Order: sequence, then structure tokens, then C-alpha cells
Amino acid sequence: MAVESAEISIFDRLSRRQVPVLPPGASYLLKVLTDENIEFSELAQIIERFPTIAGRLIALANSAWSSPVNTITALDRACSRLGFSVVRSTSIALAVASPFDPSRCPGFNTESFWARALMTADAASWLAPVASSVDDLESSAARTAGLLHSLGLLWLTDQLPDEVNQAYTIVEESDSVSLSQALSGVIGFDDVYAGGYLGGSWHLPEQLVAAMAHYPEPGFQGGYWETATLVGVAVSLVTAVQQGTPWFATDSRLERLGITAPAAEKVVQQVDRQFERTQELAKTLFNG
Repeated sequence: MAVESAEISIFDRLSRRQVPVLPPGASYLLKVLTDENIEFSELAQIIERFPTIAGRLIALANSAWSSPVNTITALDRACSRLGFSVVRSTSIALAVASPFDPSRCPGFNTESFWARALMTADAASWLAPVASSVDDLESSAARTAGLLHSLGLLWLTDQLPDEVNQAYTIVEESDSVSLSQALSGVIGFDDVYAGGYLGGSWHLPEQLVAAMAHYPEPGFQGGYWETATLVGVAVSLVTAVQQGTPWFATDSRLERLGITAPAAEKVVQQVDRQFERTQELAKTLFNG
């Protein structure tokens, strides 16, 4: 959405002075983690360059969430124990989360935010192989696009905590208002707009930026529409499971993507089965 002149000063606070900076090497790490064919040993060697992430992965491998039989001290063993999808998603999450501090916003729940992001990443990666219109390029980036889709909200919460908290209050008081709508009313633009801008400022691949900026648009026709639409469907599935509401495979986006109703319903069941464990994963990673 366009930013009206009345909100330019607010947008300037974000775009001109306070765009966060990714940690050194994070862009390279994001690129490596999209390689589906990388070996655990090679992946471990690369992650070792990021001591904070390596330490968190070893801690996760030894946590109650992982429940190893023996103590794990080596990163390659930790990666093997956790599995590629968990290592990939958690490493990206830890890397992109580091520039932000959302703690000043009382309405923001870090664990809930990352549980939703991690689950959307899973849902997108499960939907991609059953979408006939999605080629290998889109499929390989589906998990990352799902994980990063709501990064704009994290940025807004970090830089405009009072305004975002006000938006959360509006949502709590009215079941008919979404968070994006509340944010638009309070600051003049929403988290999706902020996410697209942030992705462009970070020079993320265009495929990921397209998903971040356009995933809520059912009829989006621009470049990488497949990835954006795939993430949009993933978000709707996760939202239904998170809210405990039925999800019906009548979404027009399924036909555009070439996803059959039975295939979509199977993914919904996967999301439902995995959601509680993903919540525990987010709690283990981001608690405190």
C-alpha cells in the first residue's frame, strides 16, 4: 500500500534512520541454507562461523525438546540429531531475529510470533511439492519465504512499540479487525508493507521479497507470484490451526497453484499434528 503524506514522518523513522543491519555473514548463511543438497558436515562447518547460532543449536539438541540419549557436544552431531529442516529454520530465525528487540511492546509475544513463523515455513515446504505450478526454484525457497513472511511485524515492534501495542489493543477489543488493519489505522501502513520494504533494504533475493510483500494478495500476478501465493495459503492454514477454526480446501489460490483439495487437507493435518511441538521449539529457542 502507498504511504500517505501524513504518515511520512513515521515511515522516515523506519526507512531513513533505523533500518536494522543483518549480522555479518547472515546473507551468506541464508543462501547456504536454501541448498537442499548440502551435507550435514558441510553445513556444520559453515554454521561454526556463527558461534551464537552454533551454541544455540547444540543447546537445542541437548534440550528436553530433543531428548537425546547422550550429551551432544559436537555441532555436526547436533545438526544430525535435529534434522535439516529444523537446523535450517532455526538458524535463519536466530540470524534474522538478532537485530530486533521487541521486548518494549507488551502486546507482542516472541514465542508465539516465532512458533507461527516456524509453522508457516513447514506448511509452505509441505505445500510446495504438491503444487503443480511450483517449480524446483520456488519449492527450494518456500520454507525460507514462509519463515520470513512476517518479519515486518518484528521490525515495527522493535521501532514503534507503543504504536504496535496500540494496534494489538484494537484487535483485542474488536474481533472484526485484523492486526494489519489496526496497524494501518494507527501508523498509516501495515506489517506487510514494512516487511517488503525491509526485505528490499536487506537486498534479499527478489523471490523472498515478493513473498514478504504480497503473500496476502490472492490475485497477485507479479514476479514470483507462485512463492507469494504459496506462502499466503500456508499462512491461512496455520491461522486456522492456531485459532482452532475449520479450514476448507475451497481457496481459489489452490487452483492457481495446482494443489488438489485432498493434498491441501493432508497438509492441514500435518500442521495440526506438528503445531504443539513447534510451539515448544519456539519456547526453547526464544524463552528469555
